[in-house]
Amino acid sequence: MMSKTLILDNGVSTVKVGFSTDDTPRILPNCVVKAKSERKRVYVADEVDECKDHSSLFYLLPAEKGYIVNWDVEQKVWSRVLGKSVMDVVFEETRLVLTDPIYNVPAIEDLSDEILFEHYSFHSVAKASASSLIAIADTVSSEYRTERCCVIVDSGYSFTHIVPYYNGIALRDGIIRIDVGGKVLTNLLKEWISYRQLNVLEETYVMNECKEDTCYVADNFQKHMQIARKRGKENTIAREYVLPDFVTHNRGFVREPRAEESDDSQSLVLNVERFAVPEALFSPSDIGLQQMGIAEAIVASVSKCPKTMHGRLYNNIVLVGGNSLFHGYRQRVENDVRAEADDLYRIRLRQVDDPITHAWRCGKAAVNGGALNQRFVTKAEYEENGLNICQQRFFHFY
Repeated sequence: MMSKTLILDNGVSTVKVGFSTDDTPRILPNCVVKAKSERKRVYVADEVDECKDHSSLFYLLPAEKGYIVNWDVEQKVWSRVLGKSVMDVVFEETRLVLTDPIYNVPAIEDLSDEILFEHYSFHSVAKASASSLIAIADTVSSEYRTERCCVIVDSGYSFTHIVPYYNGIALRDGIIRIDVGGKVLTNLLKEWISYRQLNVLEETYVMNECKEDTCYVADNFQKHMQIARKRGKENTIAREYVLPDFVTHNRGFVREPRAEESDDSQSLVLNVERFAVPEALFSPSDIGLQQMGIAEAIVASVSKCPKTMHGRLYNNIVLVGGNSLFHGYRQRVENDVRAEADDLYRIRLRQVDDPITHAWRCGKAAVNGGALNQRFVTKAEYEENGLNICQQRFFHFY
């Protein structure tokens, strides 16, 4: 076994990276950014923090709809992350565990294998989806080893996946993808605010922070709509979001709506948007997507699995991904699944400390527990067998 194993959870929005000996991963933006204030400079990954003015940032993302299509951008990000300034990886002495999207396009997988072995020359590589790392970690966990079954609900930047697992192996018939993620929600908020108050269509960075700071999941959508229609103090939902000026404060903040302006700060008033934006996760048809919501998809996913597993699957639902940080998200999922599922089954959602880094932590547990040892492809094997060995070893690894 090599002295170091690097775990790279390559999300579309952020990269979570760290060695298996680290306590916590580093979280870095997975993008290349240009700013209007400094046109000559390009910011890669963590260099975005050095940008003083985050207004009207121009993003170059490596992925579209969850799949990497711009490898020039991705290589710039990886070179920054893996280089001396961040992780200082010695490639020839390092094993890599890399996350891929579920049902990734074969051509994309082949190209990433070539880059990892031929450009970076890693000693060995193992690939998995983020959700599979969670399920595999359960097989070596003293707490969850006896559970055997779980449903991973991964709601991230580009989409939401519901994946049932048995003993760390995905039950393919039950895999469901919903084309709603954090990007859709941010764009939705930008469109609504631009139509109703202020043109913020180019302020992706600022409005993403606004979404994170103000939005929540309503336990009863119609009830909250009635409250949002009220005026004055009877409306307990409306909030004022003060936009950053990048002089006195670099991030916006929330405050109670004011009747009169007492300062020169520019602000937005968010009312129904606060809960109507995340509602798209539970009712995609509201925004024109004829797909199931999260709760309905969980029930549909479980129903496609063997009936003897239904009870165990409902008893171990894991919520991960950035969207699970919305206040009220967990309770809404539990309530809606309870309403949809058969009364015979107990619904239990597993508590996750940090939904964003949970897959990385599970990858670390899987590596340290030896659960991934048979999954690695060494550079010597790659040179001897080519891409075929990667396709064979990673094919069943969702």
